[in-house]
Amino acid sequence: MKQFEYKVEDMQIRLTVNNDFNTIITDKLNSIGRDGWELAGVNGTLCFFKREIIFD
Repeated sequence: MKQFEYKVEDMQIRLTVNNDFNTIITDKLNSIGRDGWELAGVNGTLCFFKREIIFD
């Protein structure tokens, strides 16, 4: 049976005149995804991630 581990990230982003929310959030999500985490849910600014635990 598959087993998963979970992680919660608060994705609050301080917006200023010179930054682009879409670029910042995309870069953050891609960075987390490169570590094998899959977005499983969102509640406000909290993002819930999961990834499968692989036993050798």
